[in-house]
Amino acid sequence: MGTSGYKTENRRRILEYLIEHSNTTVSVKEIYDHLENNGCSVNLTTIYRFLNKLESEERIIPYHSEKGEKTTYQYVADEHHCAEHLHLKCIKCGKILHLDCQFMSDISNHIAKHHDFSIQCKNSIIYGECKECREKDE
Repeated sequence: MGTSGYKTENRRRILEYLIEHSNTTVSVKEIYDHLENNGCSVNLTTIYRFLNKLESEERIIPYHSEKGEKTTYQYVADEHHCAEHLHLKCIKCGKILHLDCQFMSDISNHIAKHHDFSIQCKNSIIYGECKECREKDE
């Protein structure tokens, strides 16, 4: 297999991993470890370049920590319209939920009217605990 086939295979495996974990966010280290553990030798630069490509195509959303120390990524299916709603992330299991309901227009209108502020939804996360994790704790 030539080098272009090798790159295509790496990209396919990265994309598959992102799709398999689309209900949560993943780090570059997690992608790298998964590939290495499955016999796919790839360098970090390849992963970052492909993630940048996927981001420019709006197929993934990067979530940057407030201090910029760590970025995680989530694969987004076309039907989610992530630029139009907030995301809920469980602090225990990491699951991401899309807040794509009427509440979004209610909260956006309230914030715009009463606080003169426009929400950027695409990379915005509200942290909390999902139902499953709360039930485990009870």
